[in-house]
Amino acid sequence: MDYEQVLKYAMQMELDGSNFFKEKAGHFSNPTTQKLFQDLSDVEMEHYAYLERQLKAYGDNGGFDTSGEVMDREEDIFKAREESEHIEETLKESDIPDLTILRMAYLIERDYKEFYERAAEYAKDEGIKSIFTKLSKWEEGHERIFKSEYDRRMKEYMTLPWGG
Repeated sequence: MDYEQVLKYAMQMELDGSNFFKEKAGHFSNPTTQKLFQDLSDVEMEHYAYLERQLKAYGDNGGFDTSGEVMDREEDIFKAREESEHIEETLKESDIPDLTILRMAYLIERDYKEFYERAAEYAKDEGIKSIFTKLSKWEEGHERIFKSEYDRRMKEYMTLPWGG
């Protein structure tokens, strides 16, 4: 596995995800939901920066920084945001049940999770394997949030009287 290329590809995925959330934030009229999408854009940029640091460490010394401090700090960032921002409740407050955007967000996060799972499977280096596993779990958390909200909104939509 060419770890440098995989890391660069992963960085591009995170950048694309960040851009998606930033762009879609403006599609919601509810300021709370707008902020959620902007914050998720920021989270994806934190993932990008994390991967960038790993790429630098690999380029500098041929290894990865899997120290507890680095791994725990990144996990704490996501956990703190998820808990402090009450992401699930925030989505429920949205005035616009935009199923298309929610589905796209869910699919993006699912794709990222699956990419990192596969990368971990193929990785021979235990350091990078643990990094990809960690990233997969972070993306899985995002995926669950969007899938749950998408399913809830779809159920609401399907039970509306036709004609709105």
